[in-house]
Amino acid sequence: MPDLRITDLRVGEAMTQDYGLVDHNTPVETVVELILKNHWGEVIVVDDEKKFVCLVTRETLVRTITNGLPQDVPIKSLCSRDIITTTEDEDLARARDIMRMRKIGRLPVIRDGGEVVGLLTARDVCNGFSSKLEMLGEHMYSVLENIAEAIQVIDCDGRVSFWNTGAEKMFGIAAQEIVGCKLADYFPDDLLLKVISNMQCYQNVLTELDDGVYIVRNAVPVVFSDGAILGAVCTNLDVSHIRKLIDNLERAQTKVRKLERIIGTQDLLGDEQFYTVNQDTRHVLQQAKRVAGTDATVLIQGESGTGKEIMAQVIYNHSKRAKQPYIEINCSAIPENLFESEMFGYESGSFTGAHRAGKAGKFELANGGTLFLDEIGELPMDMQAKLLRVLQERRFYRVGGTTPITADVRIIAATNRNMAELVEQKLFRSDLYYRLSVVVLEIPPLRERKDDIPGLTRLFLRKLGMEYGRQIKGIDREVMRMLEDYHWPGNVRQLQNLLESVVILMEDDYVTPLSLEEAGVIDVLRGPGKTAVSHSQREVITTTQLDNLMDHHEREAITKALQQTNYNKAKAAHILGIPRSTLYYKMKALNIEGKPSQSDMKIPMA
Repeated sequence: MPDLRITDLRVGEAMTQDYGLVDHNTPVETVVELILKNHWGEVIVVDDEKKFVCLVTRETLVRTITNGLPQDVPIKSLCSRDIITTTEDEDLARARDIMRMRKIGRLPVIRDGGEVVGLLTARDVCNGFSSKLEMLGEHMYSVLENIAEAIQVIDCDGRVSFWNTGAEKMFGIAAQEIVGCKLADYFPDDLLLKVISNMQCYQNVLTELDDGVYIVRNAVPVVFSDGAILGAVCTNLDVSHIRKLIDNLERAQTKVRKLERIIGTQDLLGDEQFYTVNQDTRHVLQQAKRVAGTDATVLIQGESGTGKEIMAQVIYNHSKRAKQPYIEINCSAIPENLFESEMFGYESGSFTGAHRAGKAGKFELANGGTLFLDEIGELPMDMQAKLLRVLQERRFYRVGGTTPITADVRIIAATNRNMAELVEQKLFRSDLYYRLSVVVLEIPPLRERKDDIPGLTRLFLRKLGMEYGRQIKGIDREVMRMLEDYHWPGNVRQLQNLLESVVILMEDDYVTPLSLEEAGVIDVLRGPGKTAVSHSQREVITTTQLDNLMDHHEREAITKALQQTNYNKAKAAHILGIPRSTLYYKMKALNIEGKPSQSDMKIPMA
């Protein structure tokens, strides 16, 4: 790869080897004849060993002859001792500066031993830098032509001076057509023209072209060191694939939330969206319904999976805005450079190729209704300031717009972060936090509302059964006990996902410990280091002679072993540490049935 620094140029790259060379004993008249014959401007004088002696110019010869110098004297008599030379490795810029300072038009190029290897003239210096600039220009042109971004350059008069292949493809205009023309003739309100007029930089400006292509633009002025403006340059990066990913993510999140509302949020006893029988959680639900009738900003806090989105929907459905738009936005799912245009939209004609009607943002779409800001704790700091301004002034501007738009929007925010800690750590603005936390609702985690687990489980099983075409008749009491004992770090969402795996993979119509094994989730519920029967319990059962126990103790031990193995006799006998024949004998003697009864072992779904 060539060196792209214009100053990194050596004398040896620019010097000429077309110069006059004469011996120091050559008569002056002979040197004059050689100069006239070969049209030399100077000669380099060398000694008998071909080492440099001096340099004599045509002007020096003319002057000395005019002054009466005999022409039969050797040329060395004209040599001066004050001769400046240079080397092949000398920096060309430094050699140029020496020539300017000493007001000389040429420098002999000498090696360490005195050997003459070239001559550097003022023309050579100019040609050297000119060739380097030409090479650099070709190289930079090749780079700009092959770069992924579309590059646009205009001069200080607004005329297009460069328009690469990427720009041709992105904007559908050939460079041959637009270069040299006024950019305003094609794009009257283009970003580059704003750069020229106000000398401002524009970064990460999102634009949607007419064909649905999304681009991010960066435009800056190009200026001399003295401040004089040369023009402006703009890079345009196609981010359509990112936009599509965001759209797909939003659609998926909308579908997930819709399923959650359908499957997991209806009360078993009525039309409630947020199911709970837990006293503390019902208190939060009642608070949500009370605040729903106002336009107060609400901050919903709780761990992931506790149902913050559903609680927001409850507030919306019980509000006076229930028939108006309900717009959701996930603050962590949108790249920072796209956030402002997503929130506030952009104005028509603001950017090259933008939709003529512009595009509305989430605030505008939610006008008159409710805007739900999920994961508000992930909001970028610069967007926090803009959101605060909207909440304070109740108006906003589209990107590139100058007309204020009224924001009649009710804000509900949610987070699984500790907002007070974020404020203390300077990661979240305190003034915005106080604006958002007019009413704070804290949803308890599922581990603190274990009394909700049976009802949620039956609700999820019924809904999942309908979704997957399964008739779930009931659930084993041992399974319910395991669900109630588990600590549920993923909360209600984890419970729903676990039961969904069970419903899909189970073979029976009843949810049993075997169903959990078939779904591969039983170890999750047991926790690390646990087995179907604890080590201490197994030790008691295997070391105690069953025939010395009272009947009800024997019945309890055998029944428990059968339940844990889904009435697999071989596995139960192994747990008890007795032969299978002994187990059959004891079951018959104690009148223990070989399969569970509906009343004793199953919790019906009805």
